[in-house]
Amino acid sequence: MGFGDTFKKLTIDKTIPLFLDKIVNEYGDLVAVGSNSKNVTYKELLSDVKKTISVLVNENIALKSNVGVICNNNYDFVKTSLGVMAYGSVATLLPFQLDDKTIFGCCMKYQLTCLFYEEALEEKIEFAKKMAPQVKFIKISEYNVEEHALNYNIVETDPACIVLTGGTTGKSKGAILSHKAVMTGTLNGTYGIKEVFNDVYYSIMPLTHVFGLIRNLLTALFTGSTIYFSLDKRTMFKEIKEVKPTILIVVPALAEIFLNLTKQFGLGFLGGNLRTIICGGASVPPYLVEEFPKFGVTLLPGYGLTETANLVSGNPEGLNNPTSVGFLYPNQEIKIVNDELWLKGDNLLDAYYNEPEENKTAFEDGWFKTGDLVRLDENGFLYIIGRIKDIIVLSNGENVSPAYIEDKVNSLDVIQDSLVTLETNEYGAEILQVEVIVRPAVIGPLGINDVQGYVENLIKEVNKTLFDYEQIQKVVIRTEDFKRSPSMKIIRPRKAL
Repeated sequence: MGFGDTFKKLTIDKTIPLFLDKIVNEYGDLVAVGSNSKNVTYKELLSDVKKTISVLVNENIALKSNVGVICNNNYDFVKTSLGVMAYGSVATLLPFQLDDKTIFGCCMKYQLTCLFYEEALEEKIEFAKKMAPQVKFIKISEYNVEEHALNYNIVETDPACIVLTGGTTGKSKGAILSHKAVMTGTLNGTYGIKEVFNDVYYSIMPLTHVFGLIRNLLTALFTGSTIYFSLDKRTMFKEIKEVKPTILIVVPALAEIFLNLTKQFGLGFLGGNLRTIICGGASVPPYLVEEFPKFGVTLLPGYGLTETANLVSGNPEGLNNPTSVGFLYPNQEIKIVNDELWLKGDNLLDAYYNEPEENKTAFEDGWFKTGDLVRLDENGFLYIIGRIKDIIVLSNGENVSPAYIEDKVNSLDVIQDSLVTLETNEYGAEILQVEVIVRPAVIGPLGINDVQGYVENLIKEVNKTLFDYEQIQKVVIRTEDFKRSPSMKIIRPRKAL
């Protein structure tokens, strides 16, 4: 396929029903979702989506009402979430690990008319069934119903889904994404890759996370690829060897694990066919960008938010500029206000659901305020330098961005990850402390006896690039990982009120 043909295929309809028609017309008999037990073609997926719609019709579920989906990473999630969106209700995606009280809380907060749930969650659902009799609870199964037509009355501005933000600090919120936003995010997922069609995906990210839903699942379907799901982390590497993925969508912490295993056992440990890794969800260390190509794998850093239907930018030139999150994708307007990135565009959320105060602060004159501190260089490369909500205000009034300092620390090959916090020393004075995890594979061959002293000397060099008030005064080497969110982001300590 020539570049012109590829470009023609990289056009997308702006509603889920039209999207489903397009992928079935183009890839009908190809395998959409693979597994050991059953491979599902694109035609079979559409059939199951239409049966899900029939269930919604039979239950008289109101169009544009919120319909919950709580399910593990599997085919049931795919057919149900797409079915809800293609029917014209709003797929409200609830993380699988929620406890019974939180499931009930979500039923109330998001005013669910219906909740689809996996059979394995039957016990967890009982509390919500008892406390929320107004909600219809539907166990996901192979429905014995006739197929129902897709809803072609849906327009691109209609809400498609509600995706919960990560909530690594503060509370989680539900971002309402329109059909246009979801489809724009899906198209954005194709940019920057030379060979984008007919890939083999092995999906590890939660499908309730915007990175897993849009860049993993929907972009895979859009490009005629086959996607497999990690059903059990204990069998993940056995499955990867069998699946032989050509592309992985991961956060940096997982990319780090995969790199270490590749160095130890070779690329065959990851199936042997891996060409591309899309890495985001947290700051991507330059080390990963530079090391994977040694094994014939291109790692592409990117930047996105739940609120932007995943990707805002991507870096196709990682080796030339490994500290950047790349170029901004099309169909967006940007403005940088006091170093904060503001956005408008087709990929933006409509609002946070049932969060009037959050919406007041998140938007200004139609611009979405990302909360991310950024800079653009003269070549259009975007750099993330911190989060407003994470800013440390010192007693002398100076503002410190811990993420900016952490990125500098993480650029050291021996450092895998870091966390900067404000602490008090034995004299009661404020100091900046960094906790680090070192890379054994890098520091081991150096034969260093005093690792603490070695790292402290490296941090002294980092300090030379910082203002006096930003400089690190204490280094702690961790022997265990940081606490992390389900999407593997470090959970920062909450600020005292």
